[in-house]
Amino acid sequence: MRAMKDSGIEWIGAIPQNWELRKIKTNFDIIAGATPKSGEASFWDGDIPWITPADYTTEGVYVSAGHKSITQDGLNSCATSLIPEGSIIFSKRAPVGLVAINSNSLCTNQGCLSCVPKDSVDAKYYYYVMSIYGEQFDLFASGTTFKEISADAFANFKLPYPDYETQKRITSFLDTKCAEIDALIAAKEKTNALLKERRQSIIYEAVTKGLDPTVPMKDSGVEWIGEIPEGWKITALKRLGTPATGSTPSKDNADYWDGDIPWVSSKDIKSDYLLDSEDHITQTAVDECGLTLFSSGALIFCVRSGILRHTFPVAVATIPVTINQDLRSLSMTGDVNPAFVLYYMRGMNDIIVRLYQKIGATVESIEMDWFLYFPVVLPTREEQDRIVEALDSRCTSLDHTVMQNEATIRQLKEYRQSLIYEAITGKIEV
Repeated sequence: MRAMKDSGIEWIGAIPQNWELRKIKTNFDIIAGATPKSGEASFWDGDIPWITPADYTTEGVYVSAGHKSITQDGLNSCATSLIPEGSIIFSKRAPVGLVAINSNSLCTNQGCLSCVPKDSVDAKYYYYVMSIYGEQFDLFASGTTFKEISADAFANFKLPYPDYETQKRITSFLDTKCAEIDALIAAKEKTNALLKERRQSIIYEAVTKGLDPTVPMKDSGVEWIGEIPEGWKITALKRLGTPATGSTPSKDNADYWDGDIPWVSSKDIKSDYLLDSEDHITQTAVDECGLTLFSSGALIFCVRSGILRHTFPVAVATIPVTINQDLRSLSMTGDVNPAFVLYYMRGMNDIIVRLYQKIGATVESIEMDWFLYFPVVLPTREEQDRIVEALDSRCTSLDHTVMQNEATIRQLKEYRQSLIYEAITGKIEV
């Protein structure tokens, strides 16, 4: 076993005796980016790639282009620079710590710092190093609107420095091992995507065709629903119950918060059945802020949230709850099983998002006035109950498999992170 020494930096720990710690500016030339004037047409849509932190993620090692490009005039008009291929692009804000290697010459905006490697520096090794230290870089960031690490703080950040041959050897080891881990993660993610598609298909068939494939069918009159069983009817969502919304009690009034009444926001709608909420309010808040306490069995759905891009969030409350202004409640009237309506919305997720998402809104939202007329296929209450029971059973099995896969994916990602840490700090010899 080779001799180790204390690095003196908590998040690096021990490193081999012959390794150094070097400031980033010792190993790289650090170049800031900039943005050409947005209103000048001659600066934009040229052939020079121009990237921002939004154009790359930690899942991808390389970046070659962004959503926008600039012209030579645009490049000359501001303080951005062409960054040579094989440099590290680091996001200094929104968020701090994303890293990528540019696979071709490009320039960046002011949200990025580009690290051009000097002699005896392997960019890929330092890509791995920087990729696991996002939280530590964030500790050196400051700001009110958004956190940002200064170029000076970044430049003076210390990282391990083994000799060049060792850097290359670690890079080769991690390329191989991380590719194996990433393949396993991708396989699990693909399986989960297929399982979720299967779940959606099972739900859609059950809530529009029923459980008995031999029953006589009729045309529903709705193109995207097609045929439905003869005994079923179609009604507008608004006719199933009483819609209502909520609000947010003042955060400045301590008497309103940390009570025992669940106050639900979009972050709480994570599964079919709403068991509790992260935030709770008091009876005083309910009384003084005009909030409604919705009974168990109310359908809670989100009409204003960024997650509407892919998923229409909906759940059945299993306890009395209050809600915020981004949510709506539908308290069922008549002989309607709220879980059937939940499954119906799950089966129609893509249709709902496509037909009712508000166009041009700053925050993604649903056109509630239109959505209340959303056509719902409704069998008898007895049939609703049978369908809910069947779907609860089928979906529970699928959801269990998805959750197991997600747990495995988390473990693989943690292992990947740990392996990188052990290798780039010399705790394992490769």
